This record gives sequence, structure tokens and C-alpha cells, in this order.
Amino acid sequence: MSQEVPAEVIAVLLLQPPAPEPGAVSRLQLIGAHITGRLELRHAAVEIPFSFRESRFDEPVDLADASLRSADFTGCHMPRLRADRLRADGDLTLDQLVSGGLDLFGAQIRGDLWLTSARITGDGAGFAVNGPQLRVEGGLYAHSAHVTGGLNLWGAQAFTIELTEAHLSGEEERPAFRGDGLHLVQDLRCTSLLVDGGGVRLFGATIGGQCWLARADIRTTTGWAVSAPTLTVGGGIYAGGLTVEGGVNLFAAVVGESIELTASTLLTYHQFALRAPGARVEANITLDNASRVAGTIDLTRAEVKGTLSLIGTTFTEEATVDLHRAALGALHLEALTAPPATLDLSAATVVSITDSTDSWPAQIALTALTYQALHPVMPAAHRLPWLQRSADYHPQPYEQLAAYYRQLGHDDDARTVLLARHRQRRRSLPWPARLWGYIEDATVGYGYRPRRALMWLLALVATAAIAFSAAPPRPAQSHGPSFQPIVFSLDLILPVLDLGQEKAFTPVDSTAWIAWISSLSGWLLGTTVITSLTRRLTGS
Repeated sequence: MSQEVPAEVIAVLLLQPPAPEPGAVSRLQLIGAHITGRLELRHAAVEIPFSFRESRFDEPVDLADASLRSADFTGCHMPRLRADRLRADGDLTLDQLVSGGLDLFGAQIRGDLWLTSARITGDGAGFAVNGPQLRVEGGLYAHSAHVTGGLNLWGAQAFTIELTEAHLSGEEERPAFRGDGLHLVQDLRCTSLLVDGGGVRLFGATIGGQCWLARADIRTTTGWAVSAPTLTVGGGIYAGGLTVEGGVNLFAAVVGESIELTASTLLTYHQFALRAPGARVEANITLDNASRVAGTIDLTRAEVKGTLSLIGTTFTEEATVDLHRAALGALHLEALTAPPATLDLSAATVVSITDSTDSWPAQIALTALTYQALHPVMPAAHRLPWLQRSADYHPQPYEQLAAYYRQLGHDDDARTVLLARHRQRRRSLPWPARLWGYIEDATVGYGYRPRRALMWLLALVATAAIAFSAAPPRPAQSHGPSFQPIVFSLDLILPVLDLGQEKAFTPVDSTAWIAWISSLSGWLLGTTVITSLTRRLTGS
């Protein structure tokens, strides 16, 4: 049975300690005590360290505005610990504390703050652990802590914070972890963190080292699971195996290394699974190795100097990847278990794209996309469906792809792409222009199939020569040249030539129609060839 100790006695011993023996240091220590009454040390200056291990307090402990050396409440039970604006020269140890609330607003701790395996359950009126503007020169260590009612570290500062294997829960309008404006010299460690309501908020936070969210499970139905717009991380965000229900918001975040979301599950909030427009990442974003994404990945205007890797990712049917105006070092979109519905690469700049045909989304926006390399290098016939998945026709994607093939020395593939561009454009033209386009396509392939012009010319000359051989024209002059069917046909069909046959002979009867049709066909063929060759030479 624990020994009862009045709180008033403890206060007297702390405020008026007996003189220490020579060579000894005064210290108050109680183990397993039952402390009755209210321990009031508000505004007090306690000159000796004290320890109440595994003790039970009947009433709240008040250390607000107090100044002390160090305090240890390991394993204690108390209704509440009030320590707003507390100043501690050493550690404040609250390991295994069981309490109905912890107030640390504006507290200053020059040592470490220990909350390992603590159990803090709030009363619903405010945050269970309320520490806005808390200053900890050492670390805040809360390994395996359970906080029901939210952890508030708004504007706090610390060397590092450890929430590994912690369990946090908030309420509808209260995040489980509020770290807006938080400033850490080194790491934020939330490995295997469990959040089952309220989410994590890190708006405008600064983390000098790494942000660890590996194997964390963060679920909320009232907002973002992780909301960290304008977050600054000196190192990387390492969140392999992360599960979020409510999306991740990294709007305009700055990350000094990589964002690793390997084998993660991102479920949507307001259609967003990962929202990071305007973000800057110095290395890679990896969302691969059986990751599952439900909703939009929004990286509009983002800058990823390394690789955006989506290898082996599974997207739900409504998922999209929005890279509009993004700048990427490389994009890997391959071996997808299920591709997203839409990929927006419009106005993006990507040094290298690696993809596979079975990973192409149903809709791809490619207008104004620029790139230097495509892997693997496919024949144009295999790559063209990539371009044709755009909802609207724009010439630039075709010109970009053709220029890429020319750079590789694949001129035939480049011509195939440009021919496809004209055919795609033809669909949007009025019917007279479409008709002319069909003529150009059938005759010379818009100038990219010159052999067709030769074949049409030979066929037309042969047909006319046969007809005029069967029904020779009448001589137009008594002493003209002898009739040559092939030469006469060439003279009719090619208006730029004057071989003397057309002037020397006049078609008769039905051959007059043949001559007229041959001449008109030759004119059309010649005009088409000239127009198409001009387009080809100018690259239009």
C-alpha cells in the first residue's frame, strides 16, 4: 500500500529544502507515494531537482510559470499537469505518465522532454497535450506515447522530435498532431506512427534534418491526413509503407533530398491523394513497388530535379496524374498494375521519359511537353498511339516527337509522325479542306511519301498512252513531228514540260475528254506535289 504524503509538505520541502550535507547535493525523491491535496508551485523557484516516480496525485499538479532545475514524473498518475511557461534548466521527464491533460504553452526546457509510453487523455475542451510555442533545447521523445485528444506543438522549437510507434487521435476540428510553424534543428521521427482521427498538420513547419513517416498509418474523415503546405525539410521525407486515408498536402513544400513513398497507400481527400503544386524536391519522388493511389497526384508547377518514379503503382479508375508545367529530371511510368485514367504532361519539361504501352493512361495531355529522351526507343507506329490519346489535336507534340526521331537519325519515323500529324489535323477541318487533304494523302502522303507521286504519274501516263494509241489524235499541222503516245501523254500531264506533241496534235471524239482529264489530273498532281514538298522542306 502506498504511503500518503500531503502536497503541502512536498511544497515546503521543495521551496525551503534543508541545507545539504557537505559534499552532497539536495534532491527530493518519492517512489510509489500517494500525494493528497493540490501541489501548487505556480511562479515558484525550485532550486533542487525532484522526482516523483510511480506516484499518484489526487489533484492536478500546477507548475505554471515555475522555475526549476529538473523534474521527473515517471510512471505517475494525475488528473492534469499544468506547466505553461515553465522554465527548466534540465530535463522534464514524463515517461509512462498517465494524465488527463498536459499544458506546456510557452514552456522552456533546456534539457530533454521525455514522454516515452505516456498516456494522456484529454477532456475534450482542448488539446490533450497543449504545447504551443514550447522551446526544448534538447529532444522531445515520445516513443510509444498514447495521446487521445490531440498533440499541439504550434510554433514549437526543439532539436528533434520522436513519435515512433506513438498513437495519436484528434477530433473533428482538432488535429491529432498540430505542428504548424514547428521548427526542428534535426529530425521529425514518426516511424510506425498511428493516427486514427484528426490527421497531422505541419503548415509552414521547418525540419532541418529528415522527416520519417515510414510505416505510419494516418486516417481521418474530416480533412487532410497529412497537411503540410509550405513545409521545408532540409533532408528528405522517408515514408515507405505509409498509409493515409485523407490524402497528403505538400503544397509549395521544399524538400532537400527525396520524397520516398514506396509501397504506400494514398486514399483521397477532395479527390487528391497527393497534392504538391509548386513543390521543389532536390532529388526524387518515388511512389512505386506496389503503391496504391486513389485520387489525383497533383504536381503542377512542381520541380523534381531527380526522378518521379511510378513503377508498379496501382491507380484506381478515377485516379489522375497532373504534371502540368512541372519540371522533372526523369519520369518512370511503367509496369503499372493499373494505370491512371488521365496523365497531364501539358507544358511540362522532362529530361527523360521511360514508359511502356500497357502503362499509358486512356487520356494523355501532351501539348507543349518538351523532353530530350524517350525510353524504350519505339518505332513511330508504336509510339503514335501515345500522341493520339490526347483529347484535342495540337501540332506541337507531333513536331516534338518528329524532332526527337530526327535527332536519333530515324528519318523514316520522323516522316511517319509528321504524316500522322496531318491526318489528325484533317479531322478538324471543314469538308473542302478535308477533301483536299485526302487528295494530298492519297497521292503523295502530304509530301512524306514521294514514291506515291511517281507511281500515280506512271499510272496516269500509261493509261493516257494506251488510250491515245487506240485512238490517235489528229495532226494540227501538215509538216509536224510524228505522233508518240507516251510523249504526247507526258506533254499533257506535265504542264511544266513542252515536248512539242501537245501543239502538234489535236485529240478527237472521246479522246478529247481523256486529254482534258489527263491535263487536269496532271495539274492537280503537280500542285499537290509542290505544296507537299514545300511543307516537308519547311517542316510544317
